[in-house]
Amino acid sequence: MSEYTWPDAMNLTVKNKIGIGTTNPEAELHVLGKLLGAAQDTSGNSLRICCGKTPEGSTNWQPYDSTPQGIYVDVDTSACGFKSTPYYIVNLHGNSSHWIVTGGSAPYFATAKGFRIYLRFIYDRNLTPDFANHNDQKWHIQWLAIGN
Repeated sequence: MSEYTWPDAMNLTVKNKIGIGTTNPEAELHVLGKLLGAAQDTSGNSLRICCGKTPEGSTNWQPYDSTPQGIYVDVDTSACGFKSTPYYIVNLHGNSSHWIVTGGSAPYFATAKGFRIYLRFIYDRNLTPDFANHNDQKWHIQWLAIGN
């Protein structure tokens, strides 16, 4: 059986709904290489979606000096290959007690390669990396990035 090589660009439209290899203005969905162009910004530019999470029970939480003490984690999203800072949708997940902290959906220092999350208890109590990673908690960050 011979191997078929696809051309670099091919304008294929199926009932004016799908354009492959080029952006057909009549198509509702564009496929450009690995880029699925259904999501667009307000200027009509195609957007990519990438998601991930930090390891459950072994997220690299670090202490930060505050009163009371909190924790933070730097989340690496560089594998997504964004060229500019994407929109990040972030949530703290876990098995227990994550409802009593604040900061789990508020990314800081966002770039194309990642962001930082700070957490602290909502009441006057120190929060440590050991507590967050304990088997009962297994706190971790799940994220979704949309950009180009």
